[in-house]
Amino acid sequence: MQKLIVIPAQIRAGRALLEWSQDELAKAAEVALTSVRDLESQKRAADSGTAAAVRRTLENEGIEFLPGTAQNGPGVRLFGSRPNLVRRPTTMTKWDGMPFTIEWQGKEVTVFLAREAIEDLGRHTGTEDDAVYLKTFDKFRGGILDCVRAALAEPENFDRQGNLRVTGVYLRELA
Repeated sequence: MQKLIVIPAQIRAGRALLEWSQDELAKAAEVALTSVRDLESQKRAADSGTAAAVRRTLENEGIEFLPGTAQNGPGVRLFGSRPNLVRRPTTMTKWDGMPFTIEWQGKEVTVFLAREAIEDLGRHTGTEDDAVYLKTFDKFRGGILDCVRAALAEPENFDRQGNLRVTGVYLRELA
């Protein structure tokens, strides 16, 4: 499946929805301010590494990029059906993976993201310390929460205590 291209106007519109300056976006995406300026003014390719970092950052903050259609041009909107992160992960456990808490439809749910899933996503070897895994979570937070939403629909993903177990099956498209 081909990845949706994001045009400079969508980046500017997404930034406006968040009420962010170019500087705030650059810092959040961990790219240079000049890179954001070049991207928004069409001086940098839309398929560059900078563009991918900016897109991922905006998506992590709840921006959804909409493709153009035969009737309408491309656009942006805020996600409406993404679980809300209540408590971000602070550790990576050997057996349960990465625990964090979300709010979904008024209920608090503890999620355990499988260790193998986050290792595959970050291309980790399994020997890194927790900080590396937590950085991978932050980098892909929006996509992970979208995968959690998909996992919530399957009752077999819940254990006896009501915790949600998310395996790599749901994260394959992110890697």
